[in-house]
Formats: sequence, C-alpha cells, structure tokens
Amino acid sequence: MNLKRLLPIYLGAIIGPMGGVGIITLLPVLCLHFDISIQWASLTITLYMVPYVVFQLFSGSIAQVFDTRRTLLFGFGTYALGSLLSGLSFNLPTLICGRFVQGFGAAFIAPLVLALVGEMVEPKQIGKAMGILGVMYTTGVTMGPLISGVLEVSLGWPWFFFLLTAFSFSIGVFYWVTSREDRGTATKGGKFSDALALVKKSYSHHNVRYLSFSAFSLFMGYIGLMTFVADYLKVTYSLPSDHTGLILSMTGFAGIVAAPIAGILGDRRGRIPITYLGGGIMIAAVLGLAVVEYSYWKYLLLFALFGTGSATAWTSLNTLAVEVVPDLRKPVASVYNCLKFSGYALSPLILSLLYIPFSIPAVRWACIACILISLLLASRVHSLKREG
Repeated sequence: MNLKRLLPIYLGAIIGPMGGVGIITLLPVLCLHFDISIQWASLTITLYMVPYVVFQLFSGSIAQVFDTRRTLLFGFGTYALGSLLSGLSFNLPTLICGRFVQGFGAAFIAPLVLALVGEMVEPKQIGKAMGILGVMYTTGVTMGPLISGVLEVSLGWPWFFFLLTAFSFSIGVFYWVTSREDRGTATKGGKFSDALALVKKSYSHHNVRYLSFSAFSLFMGYIGLMTFVADYLKVTYSLPSDHTGLILSMTGFAGIVAAPIAGILGDRRGRIPITYLGGGIMIAAVLGLAVVEYSYWKYLLLFALFGTGSATAWTSLNTLAVEVVPDLRKPVASVYNCLKFSGYALSPLILSLLYIPFSIPAVRWACIACILISLLLASRVHSLKREG
C-alpha cells in the first residue's frame, strides 16, 4: 500500500462522519438558541443529507467519466465553504443553507474515498485496507459528538463548524500535493449522459441493490438510536452536551478497535458472516438499553458495545461495495453510498413519528427492526454470490 497517497484519502473519510454525527450533540442546544422544537432542529440533518444523497448518486460516475482528482478537490473545497457558512449563520434558515452546501460538498468526497481505497490496494489486502478506512469513519463518529460538545460548552456551537472548515481545507491541500502525479489521467471526451449510463448500469446489478438497501436499513437503525438518545438524555436527565457527546462518541472509540479486526476476519471468514456478527452485537446493545436502569456509566458501556457491532457490520458491507462489481467501483460506490445515507436523511424524520408520542422505547424497537431487515437483505447478497 502506498501510504503517502492513501493518507489524505483516509483523512478525507473522517470529514463526513465528523460533521454529520457531530451535530447530533448540538441539536438540543440549537433548539434553545433558536427557540425551536427538535423536529425543526433535525432539519439541519435532513437538509444536509438531501444534497449529500442526491448528488452522491452521480459523483462517482462523474469522476470515472471525467477527472477523479478535480472532483475530489471540488468536494473538499465546497465542504469547507459550507462549514464556514454554517458557523457564521445567525438563524435556522441560514444554518440550513450552510448545511446544504456542506452536504453538496460531501457528496463528492464519500464515494470517491471508498472507491479509491479499493483501486489503490491489492485485492488480497482490501479487507485490511477497508478496516483502516473503518477506523477513519469511526474516528469521525468518535470525535464529532465529543468535539462538538466540548466546543459548545467552552466556545459556543459555531466553533465546531469553524473547525470543520479548517480541517476540510487542510485535507484538500494535502490531497492536492500528494496526487499531483495523477494529473492528466482524466478520461477525455466524456459526457454527462455517460455518467448517467454508469449509474443505471450499476443499479441494474441485483447484488448492488440488495447491498445498498441493506446499508440503508442499517443506517436507519444506527442514526435513529443516536439521534433520539441524545435528545432523551438532555430532556429527561438534563445531561450537558459534553457528557452526551462522550456517550455517543463511545460508538467510535469502540469502532476504532473493532473495524480493523472486522476487516481481517472478513478476509478470512467471509464478509456476510461478519456482517451477521456485527448486527447481532448491535441488537444486543439496544436490548441492553431497553432492560437496564439508566446510569451514565452503563450507557457508556452499552454505546461502546453498539459501536463495536456497527463498525463490524459496516466494515464488511463497505468492503463488499468495492468488491461486488470491480469494473464499476466508483459508480457502485455512489449508488451504495446514496442509498446508505438516505437512511441517515430519513431516520430522524420517520422515527420522530414514534419518538414524540411514544418516547425512546418505540425508537429502540424500531432500530432493532431496521437492523434485522438489514441482515435479511445482506443474506440475499450472499445467496446471489453463491448462485453466481
């Protein structure tokens, strides 16, 4: 593995999870700051995810038809701009506009990061490389809620977005320097219709569809629990943002350890069995939250268990995404990530319909159902692979 060239790619994987999950800690604060309800505050997630999902569907194909390097640099720059606008916002509409720009930029980062790791690493090392990529994702999940909570308490919520601005810009410069040798390798004479054709071709594969909807359902369960536990702890136990952030960050701390192990196990035991293992651990953690009486330390441990399971499952699913159709890695990564993160976009809105009238127990059972559906879809991918 060429670590010099891979390092900015790996660092780029931190950006999306850090900005996406980090705002969850800030939702109760935004409710108080702008005098709005949790439903309105959750729009800062949904209207970040809408451009992220929509444009991500095409970004991988655009990169494959035109220029991967310029496409990824565009993503870093646009994300930095959106982060700056979010930090400078003075009301909910301006914050939403900044988040929309952020999401648009992130759409040109996430699928390319996933596909580039698959392209730059030898096939026998893909599981290990994806395990390292999983560490980066979970580092973002870990540091996002923790950093946003600490910065909100010490400096104010806008500083989280200022940090994202500096981080994205710096990684973009790093990638610009280390990828200079890739200049001039763009495909010439491409058309946008060619990119659309690649999207259609990728989605036509049965394995791609089942894998993508498996990721969608798993993310529904994952982000749903994270989102509404944050509000539940704030409202029910008056837990400060930094304490809530630490609880949510335990998913990432555990995932940093679990992801590389899951990658190695996937290389040896197969991707789908390790996905089952991860999903089972997630369900055990959610059931633990349902039966134990609340205490801060118990929640820290259970969210660490939840993070162990999610990192294990995601590492295997992400590896399958770059293996399932090797000739179409970038377009497949776009389709996969588009549907995967649609679960993030829709989860707060859909599960709020359960949370508002029935509180956190209904959300927990809905999350378990989402994880089970994800595993069922993943089993269909396994079946199709055996048939092939």
